[in-house]
Amino acid sequence: MKIGLYSITYLGIWYKGDAIPLKDLMRFAKEEGWEGIEFDTKRPHAAPMDLSEDDRKELRDLAGELDLPISAVSPNCDLSSPVPEHREAMICYVRECIKLARDLGSPICKIFAAWRGVATRDGLGSYEYTRNDPFPEWVDDRWWFVVDSLQELSKFAEDQGIILALQNHGPVVRNYRDVLALIEEVDSPAFKACMDIPCEGRKAGSPEWARKIVRETGDLMVHSHYNGEFMRDTDGRIKLVSEPEVAYDAFVDALIESNYNGFMNWEFCHPAMEGGQPAGIDYVHKHTRLALEFMKQLRDDAQLRLQEKA
Repeated sequence: MKIGLYSITYLGIWYKGDAIPLKDLMRFAKEEGWEGIEFDTKRPHAAPMDLSEDDRKELRDLAGELDLPISAVSPNCDLSSPVPEHREAMICYVRECIKLARDLGSPICKIFAAWRGVATRDGLGSYEYTRNDPFPEWVDDRWWFVVDSLQELSKFAEDQGIILALQNHGPVVRNYRDVLALIEEVDSPAFKACMDIPCEGRKAGSPEWARKIVRETGDLMVHSHYNGEFMRDTDGRIKLVSEPEVAYDAFVDALIESNYNGFMNWEFCHPAMEGGQPAGIDYVHKHTRLALEFMKQLRDDAQLRLQEKA
């Protein structure tokens, strides 16, 4: 298991301050000890319409120079809209992101079934503006809009040599079992899973559920993320302090036991607040550094336990 940084953390919408430009972020990630980087395909980072052929070559060359793999290219897509114009625009967007992944040498395009988006006001992002479902009367049909879209996109991804990894993130998808059902329905070798345990809601704190995700997904799991906020305990170990509780230790244990060789990528994807006020980039830096130490700690512990069992 490798540990990477998801660029959405430094997109400039979760904290007071500017985004870190993508090349600078790659250098920062390498200096901080991250083992790979995932590109969010939203401005000002890796929006495909902004990246020329030369830009793509420069990013790919820099990744090679730094020995920092681009682990995934990740569009924020909604393939479930009942409005054909919306859905077809999203299919075009994901196709461009698949081509971007190919050009950057990234093996994975991580996607959503239905992403409601993040609206920004005064430079800060919020989920509040997009929380309500604009099409509640289409609940039953949206699953099939997603299936049709994924079947089309999987064929294109296969032609480009890219794996589509569907995240177990709502809406439409309710948990990891829905991702597995969609994989079965789409039936493509280019369509696999990105399982993030925080997306499992109340079940996320259950060690048994964490192990079940890994066991039932098996080799279909090619990508994952983690998030939250952290603190250093009195014994020097890092622990998760944000709610709800997440069984990261059991999840990582199960991944190590299963010989998972994909990435576990860190994302700070919520408003940074300190003392009831929006915080600056230093707040995100603090939690990003703690997050890296936290996940390395869990990986080391899991590998040690596996060795002791042998």
